[in-house]
Amino acid sequence: MNSLRIKDTEYSVKFSFLVFNALIFLLRNSDVIMNFYLVCVIHEIGHLLAIGVTGGKVRSVVFSGTGVSITPEKNSRYEFFVMLAGASANLIVFLLSGIWHISGTFRMLNLATAVYNLLPYRQLDGGAALCMLTDGTPYERIVNNVLTVGKVIFSAILLVATFLYSVEFLPLFIISVMLFVSERGVQ
Repeated sequence: MNSLRIKDTEYSVKFSFLVFNALIFLLRNSDVIMNFYLVCVIHEIGHLLAIGVTGGKVRSVVFSGTGVSITPEKNSRYEFFVMLAGASANLIVFLLSGIWHISGTFRMLNLATAVYNLLPYRQLDGGAALCMLTDGTPYERIVNNVLTVGKVIFSAILLVATFLYSVEFLPLFIISVMLFVSERGVQ
């Protein structure tokens, strides 16, 4: 992984980011791809706005196959708020789209991105928030075991959906496996 430093922020792109994007371009049409990237930008702007509102600064930005990871300077007082700001931005756009009678791919991708980022994987916003709440507590091990079972079931459902319904579920299945494996420290 190569990195580039601009001012106080380090930027890097992992190989998995390029692989994921190649898969997206192979399996989707250009309209869906453009909407997907716009929704991702909205998500990351949510995080950046939360960092700015709380007076924080961005230490690093990493592009990987599982998404964009923005690491702010540590500020435990606002960390939970910053973590959930991306999914919140997508949910707000989803709700506003409904109020303004905008339907279709853009609206549904905002909902899907919010839900995806709230999944209980440590690398995603929802998992990071859960870890913040349970790490160091007596319930940490129980919660981790329940989440592991849930992740295996989720991946199995995506694999079955890929075979039964459409190859369009394949990137989601691959991402679920990548998230699960990378949580365990396997590169």
